[in-house]
Amino acid sequence: MNKNRYILIATIFLAIIAVILIVRSSSSTIKADFAVENPETITKIFMSDKLNNSTTLKRIDEQKWMVNDKYQARTDGIEILMETITQIRVKEPVTIAGRNNVIKWLAGSSVKVEIYQTVYRINLFDKIKWFPHEKLTKVYYVGGETQDNNGTFMLMEGSDEPFICYIPGFRGFLSPRYTSLETDWRNHSICDLKIGDIKSVRLEYPAAPDSSFEITRNGRNFELKVLNKNRIVNEFDTMKVLDYMSSFTNLNFESFRNNMTKHEIDSITSQIPMAVLSVTDITGKNHTVKGFLKLADKGTVDEITGNEIFVDRDRFYGLVNDDKDFVFLQYFTFNQILKPVTYFRKNSQKK
Repeated sequence: MNKNRYILIATIFLAIIAVILIVRSSSSTIKADFAVENPETITKIFMSDKLNNSTTLKRIDEQKWMVNDKYQARTDGIEILMETITQIRVKEPVTIAGRNNVIKWLAGSSVKVEIYQTVYRINLFDKIKWFPHEKLTKVYYVGGETQDNNGTFMLMEGSDEPFICYIPGFRGFLSPRYTSLETDWRNHSICDLKIGDIKSVRLEYPAAPDSSFEITRNGRNFELKVLNKNRIVNEFDTMKVLDYMSSFTNLNFESFRNNMTKHEIDSITSQIPMAVLSVTDITGKNHTVKGFLKLADKGTVDEITGNEIFVDRDRFYGLVNDDKDFVFLQYFTFNQILKPVTYFRKNSQKK
């Protein structure tokens, strides 16, 4: 008799727990846990928008991420995204009056975010962890900004309640951090070579061939050659050469311009380049940049003379990555590189 009573009590207890779990999972559609507590466990982030743009960011190691399995990701971009994913908080739910409009906006123009993490099939008190595998842990939608620009509309998948989210201490909205455009995540590096990693540097000026040169490693020293005459320069300023060869660490372009029309790009790249830079590392890999003049905006004038300027003094166009990418380059970055061969000659030597 007692045995049957215990069985009945246990059965009723388990039935109550089952009902609670079923009701909780089926009726609770208010989800607001956007933040990820353990960013080091994130393995992959997928983002897509309503214009069929999509990007997958995949962790390779602690420092390196890849974009769509093709390009190295921008370190600063990944750092900002990870900061956002971990620090995002709910400010407040959307008001009842604005709820339907916000849901419509999210349905039409949001970015879908999927976050994958390493989880364990057996995890006892975070002490014993067995059988790791990748799992989709969060899916949410990121919309536009609030009227005061200090909040972002967001919605968890499976929820019917949108929220206004923010990062404590940050003034602004978060949607630009969740861009689904591939080029927004790609590394802007042209080359990142220390002086000991460089085999040669060749700089050609098609419109001024007498200024073109090549610097080649010769054992522990460097050799300077005038390309137009194929002549070795016997005497040159060694310190200037060493300083020049140190200019290729963290050499970056400003931004991608691949979104320009093919006609616009072709009309620029069909012109004679202002300069062609080729840096070869000790493994034989070549890093090439072709630079093209950029016209100044119409009506631009010199601040001192007041005369109209026809050529942009801040930026020029470039082809990088084996001519596959059309980009903006800054003179501020390249002025230390775009030197004539006479720059390296000793002051006592005639030019």
